[in-house]
Amino acid sequence: MLLAVFACGCSKQRTTHKTESIMGTQVSIMVVAPTAEEGERAVDAAMAEIRRLDAMMSLYKDTSEITKVNLAAGTVPVKVSPEMIEAVEHAAKISQLSGGVFDLTIGPLVVLWQMRLKEGKVPTDEEIAGVRPLVDYRNIIMNKKASTLFLKKKGMIMDLGGMKGYIADRVADLMKRRGINNALIALAGDIWALGHREDGNPWRIGVQHPREKDRTLTVLELSDKYICTSGDYERFVIREKKRYHHIIDPRTGKPSTGVISVTLMGTQGAYIDPLAKIPFILGPEEGMKIVRRLGAEAIIVDDQGQVTSTEGISTSR
Repeated sequence: MLLAVFACGCSKQRTTHKTESIMGTQVSIMVVAPTAEEGERAVDAAMAEIRRLDAMMSLYKDTSEITKVNLAAGTVPVKVSPEMIEAVEHAAKISQLSGGVFDLTIGPLVVLWQMRLKEGKVPTDEEIAGVRPLVDYRNIIMNKKASTLFLKKKGMIMDLGGMKGYIADRVADLMKRRGINNALIALAGDIWALGHREDGNPWRIGVQHPREKDRTLTVLELSDKYICTSGDYERFVIREKKRYHHIIDPRTGKPSTGVISVTLMGTQGAYIDPLAKIPFILGPEEGMKIVRRLGAEAIIVDDQGQVTSTEGISTSR
């Protein structure tokens, strides 16, 4: 979880702040604008854009475009919006870069684990083996000219839950088009820090310790940066004294082990958000190689409490 630390200052700019429940989480937007009225209009426009994209990309809405694509898996291509094509294209690039460690067709495994954990059980090895062949991003057929998506195998499920960064990017672009250069866009633990605070200083973001709720690993001063955290403490259940969290390793079909928190920082949410899953699954050493190759910054906490970070971030240990 990322904790935003705000401070006020005296200036001619005015800060407008609003929080809504969208995408099954808390969305909080803070805008610095010349007038409160201008700030309110920008915040309302941003919230409307998030609701629009959520209606398009949510797995939990029967009328969403992604639901229609999933229901048509193995049968026919489905016409979708340009934004869906763009989001899937970004996700597919990270899937390819990671060799499928991040895979946007992870849906069948996610659904299986959700069902069994809700029943108070865990999936059997046979059940996992039965759905793993459905998880393969290479079986997505994207036709940009016709604006269609097709899943080659019946039962495949695309899941864009790891693409909140794409939505945050869209909102940041919307702000800039409206002449708003200073804003904080927070989709739960995914934050776009645009420009500066009202007092002209960078936004201050505290990174929570994954096991000690009242402790921060570090406080970062950010301007025009996107930051996100994936942790095993966000969504999990305990079964027979074992923690089962929501980040599934496509290679095993089971929740990943060895890492409990990954925070990534960069300049494009559409890549940073899915990229955060890679160190979580691969571990600090292999994960950091990919992070550094893409020029991102990272904080990784393993299951022994060891903190590893890139050179540009200092942490308390």
